[in-house]
Order: sequence, then structure tokens, then C-alpha cells
Amino acid sequence: MTVSKIAKLIPIAGLACLLGIPAMAQTAPGAAPISGTMVTMSSGATAPAAGHPKHRKADKRVLIPSDEKFSTASAAAAHCPNSTVEWTALTRSKAYHDSKSRYFGKTKHGAYACKSDLDAAGFHLARN
Repeated sequence: MTVSKIAKLIPIAGLACLLGIPAMAQTAPGAAPISGTMVTMSSGATAPAAGHPKHRKADKRVLIPSDEKFSTASAAAAHCPNSTVEWTALTRSKAYHDSKSRYFGKTKHGAYACKSDLDAAGFHLARN
């Protein structure tokens, strides 16, 4: 295809995009159509539906029961007198930081909790 032919197709492709019409579907004769769900947007354009679960943006915060997480270290210490108080960032990594860590009480989304409660929920001590 020459440059002049491509230049003539650009306005057609742009108009097709605005109308939500596939301008040039490239499929081989006898080939199965491309599978995938399309979502129609309010402007009439289409976009692929949410992709593979591995690539979706999910809520990265891990939920632990609200009666086991505290906003202050003193409240957590009152809840668990026989266990140490740890800081967890509530992320999918399920890591917690002890009082000697530089991240103890410093992350944006986090909470204080008892070490025994965190261990029971599957959390582990962070490596840093």
C-alpha cells in the first residue's frame, strides 16, 4: 500500500471510529471471528471488556475484621495484652511491620493489630 492510499483511508478510519463501525476488519477467508466481548460506551464507541483476571486492577487492600484493626497503638495494646502490636499496610502482600521497622505506623493505608490476629489471618513479618 502506498502512502497516498493510506492518506486517503485516514479520514474514513476516523469517521468509522467515531461511529463505532469497524473500518477494516482483517480476517482470513474461512477464519473464525475474533472472540471477545465489546462494551459500548456512552459516546457510541466500543472498547474491550475487562481483560484477563490477572491483569485487572483490583482493590489492593486486604480486609481484616474491623474489631481486629486499630487506629492507635494504645488501642491495639489494650485489645491484645498477651501479644505484641504490629503495623500492617493492609495490602495483598499480607506483610506486617514490627515496632523496629521504619514503616511502623507510616504507610498511607494501614492499621495497628495484634501479632496473633495477623498470624491467624495469614500475614507474615516483612523482610525489611
